[in-house]
Amino acid sequence: MIKYTLVIKMKSLHIILNNTKNTRSLSTLINREGRHIKPHALIRSDALNKLDKKDIDKLCDDYKLKRVIDLRCLNEIQNNPDVQMNGVEHISNPILPNERVGVTKKGNPEEDFIDFIEAIQTNGAQSSEEFMKKVYKEIVESEFSNQAYSKFLNILLEEVPGATLWHCSAGKDRAGFATILVLYLLDFSIEDILNDYLATNQYYQSSIDEFLCKFGEEYKETLETVFGVSILYMDVLFANINALYGSIDHYIEHVLGFSKEKKEALKRIYLEE
Repeated sequence: MIKYTLVIKMKSLHIILNNTKNTRSLSTLINREGRHIKPHALIRSDALNKLDKKDIDKLCDDYKLKRVIDLRCLNEIQNNPDVQMNGVEHISNPILPNERVGVTKKGNPEEDFIDFIEAIQTNGAQSSEEFMKKVYKEIVESEFSNQAYSKFLNILLEEVPGATLWHCSAGKDRAGFATILVLYLLDFSIEDILNDYLATNQYYQSSIDEFLCKFGEEYKETLETVFGVSILYMDVLFANINALYGSIDHYIEHVLGFSKEKKEALKRIYLEE
């Protein structure tokens, strides 16, 4: 069984919307230099395909949303497009290709999810853990993913008069690594990066409980794997980066092509003085 620690002390701000689970502003975080991320600047989230008017008003009026970067596969985007918001730029930047196992295939997200859960459950908890480890290996090994993360970081260098939000489907793996990269470049401690990453487990606990009622207690480990994140995944992520590229700094600068000069520019844009 995957063991993860629920974060007790939250630092990122949970933005409570009617139709997302894992939308969070990073503006409350303080880096190792004691500097805050600017208000209304950076937001991470799960999918935005079910937003209602109140959700839109909160994001656009309260959080000054101006740009959305969608990290989902193209078929996920086509089958469940984001709700469009006036004055908000939407950018498609898939982290994984369409043929990736575990993403939308039928065009019905509910049916796809049930099929996915049943397939993982059939193969056992160890299989579900291995599936997630494979995803985390792929997002740092494949040229497709590396090019997408490079594009993502460079988009952030293009200033907008408000907040940028990035998301995938659950806002935890593809968007989670995107957030890890951003916080690392903005000089946050590994402890704070880990805390923000693990916060997903709290926000999806209600979903786990809901689906336990539908599937049964025997699905508990599978559902925790699918909805949650684990320190184990971070270990896999950094172990692969170190094995392939020597360090995360080398990976960022030489694989993603994000130079030290770009890092300083990112800090100027998003950190308060």
